[in-house]
Amino acid sequence: MFYETVDDITADAGIRVRGSSLEEVVCKAILATFNEITDIERVQEREEVEVEAEAPLPFLLADLINRALVVHESRRFVAKSCKVIELEEGRVKVRLKGETFDPNRHTSKLVIKAATYHRIRVERKNGEYEAEVIFDI
Repeated sequence: MFYETVDDITADAGIRVRGSSLEEVVCKAILATFNEITDIERVQEREEVEVEAEAPLPFLLADLINRALVVHESRRFVAKSCKVIELEEGRVKVRLKGETFDPNRHTSKLVIKAATYHRIRVERKNGEYEAEVIFDI
């Protein structure tokens, strides 16, 4: 598994990801979010969507996930892969590949309303990045 669930919270859900770069952590966090919504192994890369956000870290990560969730809610899009196109201080843009959620092929798991700022963190320690995101469900 490329992420862990955060279990020390009540009434909400959360994920924790690690990676060797900030780009890797950003993409893992987005994909972990979608994997909490449905099993992304069943998702095919049929469509492409670009999502971007501007904010200081660590809020940038929550804002980017929330932009991806807006695309999910408005278009029923679920992502299988992610690539960071642009990452600079206070700004990130990613390309997500996936498809429209199909209840006949995709399992429904959590309904995630939003990534919150509660306990949001993105930090570098011991040569790797770690991020934690708590969701309002």
